Amino acid sequence: RAKDENILELLVRFKQIRQAARCFEYVMSAKPLLGDKGEIARRSRLVSKLTKRQREEYAEIFELADVTQSGTISLLEMRRFMETAQYQRTDKELVEILQKANPQYGYLGLSKSEFLGLMAEAEVYFLFTDIFQDLDKERTGYVRAGDLDEVLHGVRDLVGYERKSLIDVEDQDVQVDYEQFTKMLLGASI
Repeated sequence: RAKDENILELLVRFKQIRQAARCFEYVMSAKPLLGDKGEIARRSRLVSKLTKRQREEYAEIFELADVTQSGTISLLEMRRFMETAQYQRTDKELVEILQKANPQYGYLGLSKSEFLGLMAEAEVYFLFTDIFQDLDKERTGYVRAGDLDEVLHGVRDLVGYERKSLIDVEDQDVQVDYEQFTKMLLGASI
């Protein structure tokens, strides 16, 4: 039984490491503005929408990554995380992530609040794109506006829209680039 518990704990930690690595991959592709006050407020809102358990899990992941317990994830710690999750990135790419976290100070590291914000943003981004990919049977990168609106009907409070419809088009058959649409929903720069 103890051996089973150790294996289960190891699998959970590996899942957490992959979640963080996927978040860092999101940072590389989305190139979010991390030092911007508006971006910080937007991410704080996303963090506030997380469940208590999600916040605890992301904090736990941060603690896993912050091996030195310095309160920030350094370049070395980020590289270790990425390699463990089998995501190969150069030091230059990893420095780029860290520079985005602290644009005025260079790449001192990724703080816990910045990490939680990025994890929340990446989680919502991947949730939306995974759902939209399920609608995109042909893998074109586009889905029907009517299908998007139907799927998004229940998430207006998450993205802060009060309108009846999230998609303002008369032709519900118009094709929408769902990756760009997801970034727009998150309020991220497109």
